[in-house]
Amino acid sequence: MATKEQKRDFITFNDWTKEEMEQLIGKAIALKKSGYAAGNGKKPFEGKILAMVFFNSSLRTRTSLQAGMHKLGGTALDLAIGQGVWDLEHRENAVMDGKAAEHIKDAAKVLSRYCDAIGVRKFPEMKDWQEDRKDGVVRGFAKYADVPVINLESGMEHPCQALADLMTMKEALGSLKGKKVLLTWTYHPKALPMAVPNSVALAAGKMGMDLTIACPKGFELDDAIMKTVQKSCSLNKAKLEVVHGQEKAYKGADVVYAKSWGSLLHYGDPEAEAKAKQGLKHWIVDMAKMKKSNNARFMHCLPMRRNVEATDEVVDSGNSVIYQQAENRMHAQNSLLMELMGK
Repeated sequence: MATKEQKRDFITFNDWTKEEMEQLIGKAIALKKSGYAAGNGKKPFEGKILAMVFFNSSLRTRTSLQAGMHKLGGTALDLAIGQGVWDLEHRENAVMDGKAAEHIKDAAKVLSRYCDAIGVRKFPEMKDWQEDRKDGVVRGFAKYADVPVINLESGMEHPCQALADLMTMKEALGSLKGKKVLLTWTYHPKALPMAVPNSVALAAGKMGMDLTIACPKGFELDDAIMKTVQKSCSLNKAKLEVVHGQEKAYKGADVVYAKSWGSLLHYGDPEAEAKAKQGLKHWIVDMAKMKKSNNARFMHCLPMRRNVEATDEVVDSGNSVIYQQAENRMHAQNSLLMELMGK
């Protein structure tokens, strides 16, 4: 078992270098091509256990981790909070006289005795941005666990998704540097978290990709995230542009990444956001817009509301790589797990 000093977590892209990301992507592509056939018949994760702590729903993250651990000979434990697992408290020095029956400090320490790594998914409450942006649950596990902790999506980031996205872009485009990514806001009837668009922007900047973010006014991403993206783009001599229209944004794009996210101006007030989104249903990815791009690949993290975020014609086109993205979650995460668990 790794000691606290030896372990490394995967909470944010900020803690990993461009070179490390390139190595993870290269390893993931090699794993995918190999079909996970070990030359000596031995699986690298025999006897290894991954605990997956889900506070929220999951299809791709849960299944890709379970399937990936199985392919490598390991075991993934599915721990759904509130469904057979205690509700957990994450606040420091909390007087626990409410709903939560156990503190993260104790849960993380115990799981560290059983498992070789811990993955945690905790969506934001979507009430108080200053509180949600702290990612208290995921970072609490990272603080107290004695084994590597992986962010399976928090209020701020979804780094596993972004790692798979980069892998998919690499397969489709070859070299990433200088390629143009359009991250476009799309209409959605609900106010959604910003973790995925934050991570896409952070990943593009780190890899030296030109990034255009298109969104209606009032739906800009968090200032702190954007400062980090701007710094990465400047360091890697990449362009960063934020626009509030759609037509010109598609021009020259090699990737069109569609995703809805909520407005920080109306955070915690769904009625106000619903009013702000009136008249924005035209923020949909359709074929007319895609034709303005550089024969771009269409990407979306899923789940997606068809004919609301993007039309069937786009989603089912030959340039859509959404299923390749989904498959690559498994390969990218396996590459990451091998790095974190020393294999």
